[in-house]
Amino acid sequence: MKTNQLLKRIFAGSLALVSALTVGTTAFAAKTKIADVSQYQGNINWSKASKDLRMTIIRVKHGNPGDSDYRIDPKRDVNANGAHKYGTPFGQYDYTEFNSTADAVNDARQFYALSNKNAKFYALDNEHRVSGVKGHEQTYVNAWYNTMRTLTKKPLVYYSYQSFVREHSINYSKFNGSWIANYSQKPNVATDLWQYSSTGSLSGISGHVDLSRTVDNSTVTKWYTNTPKDSYFSSIKNGQKLRVTRNIGRYQTANLTGKKGSLKYNTIVTAKAIARSHGGTYRIQLSDGSYITANQSYVQVQ
Repeated sequence: MKTNQLLKRIFAGSLALVSALTVGTTAFAAKTKIADVSQYQGNINWSKASKDLRMTIIRVKHGNPGDSDYRIDPKRDVNANGAHKYGTPFGQYDYTEFNSTADAVNDARQFYALSNKNAKFYALDNEHRVSGVKGHEQTYVNAWYNTMRTLTKKPLVYYSYQSFVREHSINYSKFNGSWIANYSQKPNVATDLWQYSSTGSLSGISGHVDLSRTVDNSTVTKWYTNTPKDSYFSSIKNGQKLRVTRNIGRYQTANLTGKKGSLKYNTIVTAKAIARSHGGTYRIQLSDGSYITANQSYVQVQ
């Protein structure tokens, strides 16, 4: 009798262990999907979506001020915050409609200013050319890339349709990777991430969603795992002109206390000196005596 009870306990314990391992393995295996999302996915339940997602790519805006269809994605912040809250690594993308080199430069600056600080990488969505635009699309792509590279050390990814790449002979080799859409079959242009469906499904989303799968897994993984550390200005010349690259505050002290106002991205300011907070973090004192961050993700030498 005692032997039978012991065997029953051992058997029950084994079942519990197998069940736990199965649940754990299933949960891990479920995090395989890669989806890109925007306002068109509505109110995403990120608690549910995160259980399916390996990573996600979130839209920030469509076009540039002055474009007839220009809009900032109203879900960009709630989606970024939701993904971050539930541990889903994410990048952000910029749907562009370039009409000049200056337009591409301004587009990149606005996109970066509106992006979320927790984004692991940034993607150029280069799939549409406005009718009547002159000049080579490659020139505009290069201008966007070069501007973004002055603003961030994070990975930059090129996105387009296979047909657009071929039509405009786009060279995106400078980018940290490529994300190419082609729904009929695997792209025949250089591709690291393949957007293979526009009618996918995902927990937490009621309608369709674009889904992608990796072609070069190593490259794609680096987009969200090799996050560069913040860099700070440790010295600066009195009178140096600086460009604000994201909206920031101005403060009365180097500890960033006593807010005096805000500075909008693209504002040009004049530095006076480098200071340090009580904790040793570098700050920039401006010519008017106020203090701002010295984080190079927020300000750059003009």
